[in-house]
Amino acid sequence: MNLRNALYSTTIALLLVNASLALAQQSSQINIIVGFGAGGLYHNTGVVLSRHLGKYLPGNPTIVVKTMPGAGAIVATNHIANVAPKDGTTLGIVGGATILEPLFGNKLAQYDPRSLRWIGSMSTAVNLCTVWHETPVKTLEDMKSTGLVAGSTGRGSRTYDYPTALNALLGTKFKVISGYTGLTQLHPAMERGEVQSICGWGWDGIMAQRPDWLRDNKVRILVQMAYEKHPNLPDVPLILDLMKSENERQAMRLIVLDTLVAWPLIAPAGTPDAKVRELRDAFNRAMQDPALIEDTKKSARSSDFVTGERIEQAIREVYASSPEVITLARGLLDHN
Repeated sequence: MNLRNALYSTTIALLLVNASLALAQQSSQINIIVGFGAGGLYHNTGVVLSRHLGKYLPGNPTIVVKTMPGAGAIVATNHIANVAPKDGTTLGIVGGATILEPLFGNKLAQYDPRSLRWIGSMSTAVNLCTVWHETPVKTLEDMKSTGLVAGSTGRGSRTYDYPTALNALLGTKFKVISGYTGLTQLHPAMERGEVQSICGWGWDGIMAQRPDWLRDNKVRILVQMAYEKHPNLPDVPLILDLMKSENERQAMRLIVLDTLVAWPLIAPAGTPDAKVRELRDAFNRAMQDPALIEDTKKSARSSDFVTGERIEQAIREVYASSPEVITLARGLLDHN
């Protein structure tokens, strides 16, 4: 073999090796870390994405869902922000309320939502305050005179923030008990009488997890926490309509931001722009996949997905709120 042929053969071999390495990298595993316990809608969101997202990514990587519950998904968000590799191989599904925690001065929240890379949210949500049928509370007015034990996954979650805000704004008398890893723990706690209310449970969640509770009138829905009423609940008060001033209304719009950013998929700050575009494109295409849409129907969920760009815009708007509105919202959530 002459020198020219030897160089040619060596070049071809190197190209083949590089192509194999690139394919191996593209086919590598992606981990999705869910900030709540197994079995709930956040975990279900990860499972659904794990079935469909990979087919729209280079190399069709295997996607593995893991849970990291704690502090209303702040533990998982901290991990994604500060520990996870910044190469698109580790993503997170966290609560939309995690966006507000640094703004409100929660020292547990060691991240800046403006620098995290938001890939998209599978759907919006209408969150509800529910009470168990055996309590004497039947109306919003009853909630102002009768104490209720509300179960929560922890400070920074909607199950903490909503009843706390209602106490401050409307004079309700919730006693919030934290420490549950997810709604799947709260459901049996409600049946046992350990808690009397879940305030921050989405309509989709009820229909997916406990539709019999609605059918058999085991829970009462007393307040809707969202930007707009759910079409199936025209007579249940909307929290924004109950505000007494424009500042209160704007503060509550901050608090219910997680109805827009309901099940967000995030990547670490510092993930390259090209990788973020790749992930967002895959997410957007997966959300329009008939197979994924059918999966969401099976779990009684809507599929009105929100793009990563829209989430980033919402976060910019939130962080541009007036100091008065931010201070009010922070005070409503007892962030001292």
